[in-house]
Amino acid sequence: MKNNFLQINELADAQEFLGHKTLNLKKCLDWGFEVPKFVALPAYACRGLFIDQNLRDQVTKEISTVLKSKNYAVRSSALIEDGKKHSFAGQLLTKTDIKTENLAEAILEVLKQADGYLKGDLEKFSIIVQEYIPATVSGVTFTRNPNGGREMVLEYGLGEGEKIVGGIIKPERRELYWNETTDRQEARLPVKPRVIEIFKELETKYSFPQDIEWCLKDEQFYLLQTRPITTISEEQYKKILFLEEILPTKTKFYFEKTEISEMTPRPTPITFNLLNLLYSENGPIKKVYQKYRVAYQKTDFLKIIGNELYVDKEREIKSLLPTYSYLKNKNFSPKLNGFKNIFLTLKNFWFLNKISTKNYQNLFEQLKNKIEQTPAKNSNLKMALENFLEDYELIFETNLMAGLASKKINFLLKNEPINFSETINLGQRLIEAKKYTIEPPKNLIGNSLEISDKTVFTAIRQPQNKTDKKTDQWFNELSEYKKSALKDKLVEAAVLNRFREFGRWLVVKHLNILRNILLHSNNSELVFFTNLNEALENKIDSDVCLKRKNEYLKYNNFNLPNYLTSSPLTISAKTTGVSSGLAKGILLTAQDLENKKFPNEKIILYTQTLSPDLTKYFDQIAGILSDNGGLLSHLAIMARENNLPVIVNFSLEKSEIKIGDLIEIDGDGGGVNKLS
Repeated sequence: MKNNFLQINELADAQEFLGHKTLNLKKCLDWGFEVPKFVALPAYACRGLFIDQNLRDQVTKEISTVLKSKNYAVRSSALIEDGKKHSFAGQLLTKTDIKTENLAEAILEVLKQADGYLKGDLEKFSIIVQEYIPATVSGVTFTRNPNGGREMVLEYGLGEGEKIVGGIIKPERRELYWNETTDRQEARLPVKPRVIEIFKELETKYSFPQDIEWCLKDEQFYLLQTRPITTISEEQYKKILFLEEILPTKTKFYFEKTEISEMTPRPTPITFNLLNLLYSENGPIKKVYQKYRVAYQKTDFLKIIGNELYVDKEREIKSLLPTYSYLKNKNFSPKLNGFKNIFLTLKNFWFLNKISTKNYQNLFEQLKNKIEQTPAKNSNLKMALENFLEDYELIFETNLMAGLASKKINFLLKNEPINFSETINLGQRLIEAKKYTIEPPKNLIGNSLEISDKTVFTAIRQPQNKTDKKTDQWFNELSEYKKSALKDKLVEAAVLNRFREFGRWLVVKHLNILRNILLHSNNSELVFFTNLNEALENKIDSDVCLKRKNEYLKYNNFNLPNYLTSSPLTISAKTTGVSSGLAKGILLTAQDLENKKFPNEKIILYTQTLSPDLTKYFDQIAGILSDNGGLLSHLAIMARENNLPVIVNFSLEKSEIKIGDLIEIDGDGGGVNKLS
């Protein structure tokens, strides 16, 4: 005859009748973790216990004899509960702090609720009867953020844990990365560092992130239950483990995907060499700063993680403002850090603020000349490279001016009911018709700063200047004095944003020349995985390139976070419109568009990065929703010129909106709404 309840040493022979919660606790006991004493009521016994009061009374008497506890906890352990795909957390009843004389009644309540939830199928249900621990501190720990982040999340409070998981009390919440120091952990948490190590060990034992309920009675730790975090996929976990392995463990850091990352999100080795040349000791960026008496110091702030491009923000700020630091502030915002090199910092501040953005006519003439100039024939790689670096001085100067003009206009309009994309449209309409236009180069391939980019080149010849009644009304109601003061600034910002796009054309033109030279001499796209020195010395090894390519492709399925920091960073950025207009459509990815999903529907494209190569989808989409990107993103510029709404700072992981939903986006106000 089968037992109506099972002690610890009897569980192995009845696993098919026990839920994951029970089996997980048995594993934890076997691994040496502290678990409150418990017995299990297997699935084959639950129907009888539900309908037979005498049986319940007999079983509870036997349980109290075995466990000998003052009070008990009765927990559901359904066979469908706490699995890797579905947890059913909180759906089934738990009773805690139950006296011996009320144990039979508590078991009946749990069975009755389960019978209703499972529609009478109690053969899929089992129960844990556990010693009740009168906790001083109770908590829930996610060994990784359920949204897919690599940080551990702890929620805890005084007293019983059921009040936390049941939402009765609001818990304290702390987040920390696994590599944070024990001093930092101990300062922020009500538990000793050894308890943090228990959480880590549980994930390691299960080889997957865990959702753990625990408590402390005085100084003693108890594990109440553990289950997989169902919202994290195997692919996300691989990404988390990769970051744990590759990121620094003993130093603070702040890496971010910035505008340069948008131009080449996943640079091949030879492209990364080109990028480093731009920021080198004698490179074009330093020469432009020298022109304006700004002292630029090479700090090697570009960084590849996986195969994605990041900027080391601490190194980047030191290149111009050496007295500032991101790492001295818990929110990773720039802060004055001592007085070493203070005079150099002040000098650079002074000269950066003195740069005038008025002389854009000269920039236009230079850009037009360079874009329309016929490339020299039979140039070699060294000569083509020198020409690219020389012309990049003009490209960077244009980008610098565009950034400064945009900052000025944002400052002037910070209290006005108008956003940046609307001001750009207004500024564009204030420019004389067809002024500052250039005919795009012909027969180009690619759209970005990536030498292997072979997308169809897209260039907007003339912006579509739509009428905006709201913006025009706002401008017309201004005083004549304010109109006069703003008009030049509006035009400057609009013109220089347009010139920034011309600069992209010039980049693509040079990359076409470099690509053709490399492919002509090697006749294989493996050449993109060489480095510049090998190419210049004609020492390209196809086996070495193939090895690099295979290493590069290992990470192509990873979409790493926009920010990587040494301690959790909460970005409070609101969704922001960077190209105005309203659009409705089904939210899809670029991969969905390639697979021809929903070919007859209006589409909103979701992307992590505003990469210029996404222009190839412009004729298929009604708008764009992006994780990151800025006002000066090249794709945002092209979208504004094409009247395509774009919103940035949208987190798909943290939103209720999912791929395939019908949504509406407002490029003016930054609104994103799910439609029925």
